[in-house]
Amino acid sequence: MICRRHPQSVTCRGPACYRPTGRRSMALHKKEQFHGGRSQGRPVPPALRFMRFMFATLGPFFPGLMGRWACRLWFRTRRFPESAAGKRIARSAQHDTLLVDNIPIALYTWGTGPVVLFVHGWSGRGSQVTAFVEPLTAAGFQVVAVDAPGHGETPGDSTNILECAAVLQAVGAHYGPVYAVLTHSFGGMVLAYALNQGMSVERVVSISAPAQVEYLMEGFARTLAIPEIVIAEMQKIIDQRFTGSLWERLSTVHNVQNLAVPALIIHDKDDVSVSWQQGRMIADAWPGARFMKTSGLGHGRILRDRQVVKAAVEFISE
Repeated sequence: MICRRHPQSVTCRGPACYRPTGRRSMALHKKEQFHGGRSQGRPVPPALRFMRFMFATLGPFFPGLMGRWACRLWFRTRRFPESAAGKRIARSAQHDTLLVDNIPIALYTWGTGPVVLFVHGWSGRGSQVTAFVEPLTAAGFQVVAVDAPGHGETPGDSTNILECAAVLQAVGAHYGPVYAVLTHSFGGMVLAYALNQGMSVERVVSISAPAQVEYLMEGFARTLAIPEIVIAEMQKIIDQRFTGSLWERLSTVHNVQNLAVPALIIHDKDDVSVSWQQGRMIADAWPGARFMKTSGLGHGRILRDRQVVKAAVEFISE
């Protein structure tokens, strides 16, 4: 169904989309997303309670020290157990390794034809492309999935957007022209930066991506109860490490505003990890982009939804 307020938008199993106005709507989302004592109705893990206590107690007195600790946590990756379906699809793939900046990047390929590259999100892995493999290969595409540094089978325990974008560009060059890229969450932010740096593709499907680095930073600070003085020190450290402020130039909305690549932006209105309003912002900033809003799928299950897979494959095949 076409959204009346945004003619280029597509809505799926949900009400017509609307544009939030001002800071209040974003603040409301953050209030719903980050709970002080519990996380989405579940008890807060002891490790998280400890980190909150340390930041709240020591942060105001030792902002430099706690800022360095916050930086380490910001860039640290976590590996979650792979699903049974993910293990099965990984076993069916042709496995390869590409050395990028001395890091052996794990790669998975299925089928033959024009390349569709899958880029997972933070703490994700390449096998999350599971639901898309059969439809894309049946449509005549070769699917290539990558495990980013510190994710899946690729070694490491930390990474950042710049490193992941370099990996993405190297993988694209390795497999010859990439026809389309399918991304999830943080992977969408990585791709936007890579495209702005000159990576060339014909079509993009971005699912559940954040629009702004500031949005991620505010959520990080709220989740860990990090005082503003510590966040300020953390930002200084990051600016020094990467020679210049990254907040704007790494934000998705900044990197897509001059792109001529056709894009489908998909986001679920019940996503509590990244607000659907972030997806709306990306679609508004990306010239000619289509926006599809789903409901009831959240941040992860959206990758397994039949209607989402169908819409993505049809868009890539146009």
